[in-house]
Amino acid sequence: MHWFFTGLLIAASAGTVAFTGYLLRRLFTTEPGAPDLTGEAK
Repeated sequence: MHWFFTGLLIAASAGTVAFTGYLLRRLFTTEPGAPDLTGEAK
C-alpha cells in the first residue's frame, strides 16, 4: 500500500508540473491568431 501512495504522489506531482508548464507556455507564447481568453476572440 505504501508503494501505491508513493506512485500516486509522484503522478500528482508530475501532473502539476506538466499543467504548470503548459500554462506558462500558453502565457508566454504570443502567436498571432492564437486563441486567448481575454474576450477578444468572442
